[in-house]
Amino acid sequence: MKTERACAYCGHGSDLTNEHVLPKCFRKTFKAITTAKTPAGEKAILADLEIHDVCSGCNHGPLSRLDTYLCELNDKYFLKIVRPGDHVRFEFDFDQLLRVLLKIGYNVARARKWPLGNWQEVPLYILGTSPCPSGFRVFVQLMIPTPVQRTNLPVLPGTTEVPPLPLRVYPDDVSSYPGLISVHWVSFWSYRFFVLQEDTQVPRGKREQAIAKWLRKKKGAKELNRRGVATMYASSVMVLDGANESPIFHEQLSKARELKSAMELKKSRSPGDKQATRRSGGG
Repeated sequence: MKTERACAYCGHGSDLTNEHVLPKCFRKTFKAITTAKTPAGEKAILADLEIHDVCSGCNHGPLSRLDTYLCELNDKYFLKIVRPGDHVRFEFDFDQLLRVLLKIGYNVARARKWPLGNWQEVPLYILGTSPCPSGFRVFVQLMIPTPVQRTNLPVLPGTTEVPPLPLRVYPDDVSSYPGLISVHWVSFWSYRFFVLQEDTQVPRGKREQAIAKWLRKKKGAKELNRRGVATMYASSVMVLDGANESPIFHEQLSKARELKSAMELKKSRSPGDKQATRRSGGG
């Protein structure tokens, strides 16, 4: 279908395509249940989160290359769940990693209708056609699973721990940190990345004080830099500890559980199952 809306990345008017928030090569290891924001509130759907405002040139060009880089990191690092005492030697390309994290954050911000004022300088950097805007810093925290005895959430019999989710994306409230423009975090399994943007108009000393104050609530978080290599250690932060910082997490989790239960109930009532029950002499 033709449209005259402009691409959210390059700004040119053209035929727009569906941009997946997560690439296929990342999604292949799990079945996606997505919580979508609708006029009636949060709703869980069995589908991949998509955005419909990206032109084909951006989608199949620079954005596709970033998807490939994310999948390389996923295969090499993210798929292995981090446990207490683990450490990881993480090798990365700083600009590609930051562009991936900004791309996912920007896509989710548009999908969930977050304010976009802080994203105005970001799209062209994500595409690789402009330098990195000033003030961006990246931190990472390795989360560990939550033992079942540390949560009241319902779990299946025999379950010993709550593992990390494949992906979570949330904004951080930085209104009490003068000198910080924005923070959002993106987690892939155990790896939680924080993308922080400083206000470079604020004196450096005040910015560093604000970051130090913010870091006190991010146990074990380590800053990544352009050297492209970091030795990281598992933090003491459990997967569900981080959920306490996200007010909508439990609502989203509840919606996802409701959908999963409905799917399992529907499957158990499928004609094929009933026929098999009759053939076996059951009810």
